[in-house]
Formats: sequence, structure tokens, C-alpha cells
Amino acid sequence: MEKIVNPVIGEEVIFHTTSRQSNGEKTLMEITLSPKGGNPLHYHKRFAEKFTVIDGELNVQIGKSIHKLKKGDTATANIKDRHRFFNTSGKTTKFYCELTPASEGFENVLRIGFGLSRDGYAAKNGLPKSIRHMSIIMNMGEGYFVGIFSIFEKIFRLVAKSGKSKKIEKELLEKYCSQTF
Repeated sequence: MEKIVNPVIGEEVIFHTTSRQSNGEKTLMEITLSPKGGNPLHYHKRFAEKFTVIDGELNVQIGKSIHKLKKGDTATANIKDRHRFFNTSGKTTKFYCELTPASEGFENVLRIGFGLSRDGYAAKNGLPKSIRHMSIIMNMGEGYFVGIFSIFEKIFRLVAKSGKSKKIEKELLEKYCSQTF
């Protein structure tokens, strides 16, 4: 099993099953989420995302409904469902996140994002300081934002398609993901 840590925001991901290990069937991760941790509302066009709480509490919003999950509870965001997860419990929570089918791009976004954080290239919120780095991982991750964030996403995706960004993307994959190839 591969374990990665984001020291800036105190999150940890353990890859139990990767895209390569499952021949693209699923990605299974164990995530440790800090209090107040989470992500913005988004959706995926190619995979569903299932959340199962191992320890603590996790809020999962799917559409307009917010589900407060406790140990053993599960919620699934199907393809194109707008969703997010967040921790309001004041305590660390652990949960499984399963993508079906698998997404190697999503896995690499975490590896690169956490690696950039370890190397001092992330802001206090854990996101890359560099617009180019942010553009590359946003494009790679197969996630699509909604609302005001969707405007920025279109700009980021354009930046990610430039020749310079493609060169940097290759360097990031080699530096932070080479052990997985």
C-alpha cells in the first residue's frame, strides 16, 4: 500500500487499490481528513465516488442534500452528481473513498498535490501556489467545478493545454508519481 501525506492541511491518503492494480476497475483510498477539511462542490463525468466512514463523522453533500455519515455509513455520488465532502465534527475523520471505474488521473492529482505541499509549493489551504501547477492538476483530475469556480476552471484548463504546461506536467509526473509506473 502506498501512503501519501499533505503536511500543510494534515490530510493523509492510503491507496488500497489503484487503477493499475485493478486494471481500471476501481480506485480505493483510505482518507484521513482534518477538522474543517473538505472540498468544494464538483462533479465527475467518468466515475462515481462512494464514501464509507471508518471512524468519526463525515458530511457528504449530493445535490442539495447533506448526509451526516457516521461509522459504517455510506453515500455515493454517481456520475455527474454534484457533490462534496467536508468535516464539521471538530475531530479527525477516516473514510474510504472508492472510484468506479478507477481514475489514475485522480490518483496522480493527489500524489502531485501532496508532493507540492511537502516541497513548500502549496498555500495554507493546501492548494498549489502556482497557477500553472493548479491548472495542470485540475485538468488531470477529471473533476468539474460548479458555480463561480467553473469560470476559473475553464481558464485553468486552457493554461493546462499549453506546451509549457505539458512539459511541466511530465516533470511533475516523473517527480511525484514515478514509483507508481
